[in-house]
Amino acid sequence: MKHQAFKISILLLTISLLPAFCFSQLKTDKSFYSFNQKSEYNSYSLFQDTTKPKIKSKSFSLSGFFLSAGGGLSVPVAGFNQNSDVGFGFLGKLEFSSTSIFPLIIGGEISYFTYQGADQFKTLNVLDGYRTKILSFGLSLEYTLSKLLNSSYTIPFFTIDVKNNIIKREYDAEDDLEGLPREETKISIGAGAGFTLFIFDFVVKYNYMKSLSNVGVYTKVKIPVIRF
Repeated sequence: MKHQAFKISILLLTISLLPAFCFSQLKTDKSFYSFNQKSEYNSYSLFQDTTKPKIKSKSFSLSGFFLSAGGGLSVPVAGFNQNSDVGFGFLGKLEFSSTSIFPLIIGGEISYFTYQGADQFKTLNVLDGYRTKILSFGLSLEYTLSKLLNSSYTIPFFTIDVKNNIIKREYDAEDDLEGLPREETKISIGAGAGFTLFIFDFVVKYNYMKSLSNVGVYTKVKIPVIRF
């Protein structure tokens, strides 16, 4: 009887001490796991720092030739609007871009616009028809603001150009009209601003050409031809 009571006492004591032992063991294991994890992390970090160089982000550079084509309208001003209405035409441009000259873009441009005669002008000069055709070609220079605005989708820019213009006038008079020869050549200087949206260029530009000055609004699609 005494032996059985002794066994029961040992069992009760073991049961009472078991939670304390388990909790202590769990705490020890947790501390050991935490220490192990930190040690492995430090070892991994040390291994990474000593054996693997840091990867530096490579800046993306774009150089090459780009071809753009489009059209628009041209509004005669400064005396040109007295004999001609709004003109429509087409233009093409070949541009060169390089990281060495960026944000400048150099281009060669050609355009062809046709202006119909104003009704009042034709009536005063007794003309059945009057038309002015202008073929222009020259060099352009653009300054893009992509670095300043840090934008990849909508990029504003300023543009200037110098062009040679071949002007032809068609009208049904026997003699040349005063100050309006049937053929002549003039130099023009243009300045304006625009923005690039993905592959599209939208430009508003004032073209100074004395009696043939005009304001143009153009839209172009730009595609890469050669990249390097």
